[in-house]
Amino acid sequence: MSQQVRVMIVDDQTLLREGFRKLLELEQGIEVVGMAGDGEEALALVERLYANQAPPDVILMDIRMPRLDGISAIQALKARWSEIHIVILTTFDDDNLIYAGLRAGALGYLLKDCSAEQLINAIRAAARGEVLLQPHIAGKVFAGLAQPTPPRPAPSSSPAMAYVEELTERERDILKLVAKGASNREIGETLFITEGTVKNHMSSILSKLGLRDRTQAALYAREHLIS
Repeated sequence: MSQQVRVMIVDDQTLLREGFRKLLELEQGIEVVGMAGDGEEALALVERLYANQAPPDVILMDIRMPRLDGISAIQALKARWSEIHIVILTTFDDDNLIYAGLRAGALGYLLKDCSAEQLINAIRAAARGEVLLQPHIAGKVFAGLAQPTPPRPAPSSSPAMAYVEELTERERDILKLVAKGASNREIGETLFITEGTVKNHMSSILSKLGLRDRTQAALYAREHLIS
């Protein structure tokens, strides 16, 4: 990636913050622009960085922190600066936290025992607006998506289905593939369209459904579109 990726680290453990900073500074094309010890510090720091016209592209966010936890911080950050991409980096391998983090708007969920390569790949993917999860975390997410869902009410009584009906047939096809974990390239190859066309359709889908990212789109599709 030719463009420098600006990264901010949010973790309440000083040694871990410093360790991640030193690791990332060794990687060409990644610049650490700030560190914070909790969610409140993170919000204040992001505001200062925006004021200096140098906001972070990607934030690495811990979950359990004093004052303002990671999930609440993600919600606050995305509400104000929706363009910021956030990757959760935590020690907690908990299904509820994984889903809470992704629903809050995180683009990735990594455990702190991940490899340096996995961390770098997740940062670069997030900078591109893509989701990247550790394999076993991805397995948890898609296992949850594969769980049977209760019968849906008739469209006339379901606001969610009313939104689905606004999608074109092509958009529905793409959304179903997103729910199966397909990348933009794989979707394009399956539907015989370009990757750029897939991205345009995804933007339209997210706009029509009022969703933040493709992870939320996958969850939505599983609940409202896939039988």
